[in-house]
Amino acid sequence: MANPLVKIAVPVAGIIASQVGNRAAAKGWGAVFGEDAPTVKANKAAQKDAEKRRKQAKKDGLPKAEIDAIKDPVDDQPIWKMLLWATVSGVLLQGLRMAAKRGAKSGAERLTMRRPRPNRG
Repeated sequence: MANPLVKIAVPVAGIIASQVGNRAAAKGWGAVFGEDAPTVKANKAAQKDAEKRRKQAKKDGLPKAEIDAIKDPVDDQPIWKMLLWATVSGVLLQGLRMAAKRGAKSGAERLTMRRPRPNRG
């Protein structure tokens, strides 16, 4: 991997594969379960939304019991779904990333090779 083009192409391919794979996994999760994938971004958004609802409930003067009843939807998620998402977003996407890096490395090396292949006819 002495060629600078190969050094640039391999990490870029990994990043692109990661982004595409993550989006595909999230869309697949939505198609299968009919809900947003439990990504970090979705969890943070759900926590912010729950905090806004609690704040609004305090402003509206609701009793403390009702305010305490407002919970994050992430807390109600079954453990098997969290484990499944960890597997999908971890192992499968890592495999996709590695395949993209290997393909980019071999493709970029093939494109930047200086000598033609020997004719062994």
